[in-house]
Amino acid sequence: MNTLTRKRIPAIIFAAVILLFSTVVSEVSVNAASNTPLKPHLNIGYWLGGNGGSNKTLAQASQGWDVINVSFIETRGNYYTPNLTMDLSAVYTGSEAQQTEAFKADIQTLKAQGKKIVISCGGQNGVVHLDNAEQRDIFLNGVKAIIDEYDFDGFDVDFEGSSIACMNTDKIGNLVTQQSINLEYILRDLKTTYGPNFIISAAPEYCYVQSGAIGAGNSGAFLPVLDACRDILTYIHPQYYNGFNGDFAWLQESANAGAPFSQVYSEEGYIRLSEMLITGFVTMDKGTFAGLRPDQVAFGVPARTGAGNGAQNVSVYASALNALIEKYPSYRGIMTWSIGWDESGGDNFVNAIAPIIAAANGQTTPITDAQTPVINQQPSDKSAAINDTATLTVGATVSKGTLSYQWYSVPDKVNTGGTAISGATSVTYEAPTDTAGINYYYCVVTNTDNSATGNKTATSTSKAVSVEVSDNPLIDAAVPNITAQPSDKTVNVGTAATLSVAADVSQGTLSYQWYTVSSKVNTDGTAINGAVNASYDAPTDTAGTNYYYCVITNTDDSATGNKTATATSNAVSVTVNVPSEGDTWNADTEYTAGQTVVFEGQTYLCKWWTKGDIPSKGGPWELQSDSNEYVPGKAYLGGDTVVYEGQTWRANWWTDTVPGSDSSWSLV
Repeated sequence: MNTLTRKRIPAIIFAAVILLFSTVVSEVSVNAASNTPLKPHLNIGYWLGGNGGSNKTLAQASQGWDVINVSFIETRGNYYTPNLTMDLSAVYTGSEAQQTEAFKADIQTLKAQGKKIVISCGGQNGVVHLDNAEQRDIFLNGVKAIIDEYDFDGFDVDFEGSSIACMNTDKIGNLVTQQSINLEYILRDLKTTYGPNFIISAAPEYCYVQSGAIGAGNSGAFLPVLDACRDILTYIHPQYYNGFNGDFAWLQESANAGAPFSQVYSEEGYIRLSEMLITGFVTMDKGTFAGLRPDQVAFGVPARTGAGNGAQNVSVYASALNALIEKYPSYRGIMTWSIGWDESGGDNFVNAIAPIIAAANGQTTPITDAQTPVINQQPSDKSAAINDTATLTVGATVSKGTLSYQWYSVPDKVNTGGTAISGATSVTYEAPTDTAGINYYYCVVTNTDNSATGNKTATSTSKAVSVEVSDNPLIDAAVPNITAQPSDKTVNVGTAATLSVAADVSQGTLSYQWYTVSSKVNTDGTAINGAVNASYDAPTDTAGTNYYYCVITNTDDSATGNKTATATSNAVSVTVNVPSEGDTWNADTEYTAGQTVVFEGQTYLCKWWTKGDIPSKGGPWELQSDSNEYVPGKAYLGGDTVVYEGQTWRANWWTDTVPGSDSSWSLV
């Protein structure tokens, strides 16, 4: 799951002395799970502070959510000490302690409304490795501390990447990896500690579940522990938006999975993949997975474009959900990443899905909230002479309801505690220009929908802008404002090194020119021919360090003074290395697809973005061979050729099977 920058909030982490008592049965917490029964059908959303552009607190989330998965518990450094991390400052005011207390109060508010608030562990940055009983107990006791402090109703396993890939040797009915053995122990302990109403859920990427029908190794790696925990599992909602290769077609003939279907990201895909979990299927190397109860199965999708791979129109999700509930009346429901992404898109997902879930639960009046306005035109900074016009404009849309506007004056661009301007209630506002100086303004757009059965109003706030009034009749072109500086890059020979800069301007047209320079402190550079975009791919064919910067020019033909103005970015370095023979992998470095590292004397290829995943544990890393001899367990892409038992084979599509064992290989 995708995440933004997060701030750590306090959570009690147990000291090693607690391990002496780890065998003692914990008392059942009286607060851990709400007494309100879990609804038969659920609309489930992940909440991560300001993720997806939301500016709403937890309690301001739509009434249409039945379960909210707070994200995330992560580990830092050792991969087994849990910390609760999220960006509360994006939506709560005050000190860090005040933000935390407000968040806890919101949890109680929602629980009183019958909502379930679950803590999720993992995500793309939350790598978890439990290699022995000591690490298991540190992790378990730390998780219990977090559950007790915040009064969560359940625990969601959102393991991704190497957190699951290290479980790939388990078999259904026979857990052999410490990761799976310890995970089962933890989930059973939590269920025992907090009682039968405590929610145990999971959100694995679908490649670690149903893909076991058409692949071996990492494919289906979550199935053995899922099978072992089926008696305590509340529900599973696999992610149908992340995977080894993103949106791949499920075209391979497979008796294990039934007839082939066209796309994972489709109504047919969501239905067929859910049915595989209900009816059961035979895997390539994990054994036979018996079906789960329909009430233990849901499907997970991105709320809208930008939130995850393969986002579809919400009508596609609704059709699949209706079909599954009709065929399996106890089918549990749907999950989305994320509540914030849905809010920033106008609550389209929750407003479409909540009525379906409510009707399935026998609720005659579904709870729907007023749609959040989507601001599609932000106001911009203005410069004007005394008594000239300075018109600020905001644009917003909503599919249902009536929009209203209120402009505010504010001391600066970062202060949102503004003063409402009397009479400034239109999409435009004529800022006063009778006095020289700089003033700041923003607009709050409100949607009122009296037909909503939940919250009847919803608001969005524009960005704050400046109006600079000058008594000089000559107005120069505005200087570009650099909003994102380029950053230093360190790559291996032949690996992409893309430099980028971002800027905005109140009026005019921006253009770019990149320069090469002898050092970071020397600004007398040489213009690079053709490097006239906001990004520049620095050459990496030769080892060494080079330096670059970008000049952004604003051209404003309407200016009465200077018609151009420039801003120069920071100078940055691009260091190109030849990989050494020693260990080059670094746990704190971000790697992207195509990069290679050396770890414990072996070379590994990065298949997608990763940070902290250990190369030898698989996941995003693939062991490289010095020859084209077939490497057991290695994943090959369509077109790759290998030599196996003296014959040359070509991969027809992505595969990690033995050449000649199935139709994914052709003899050359």
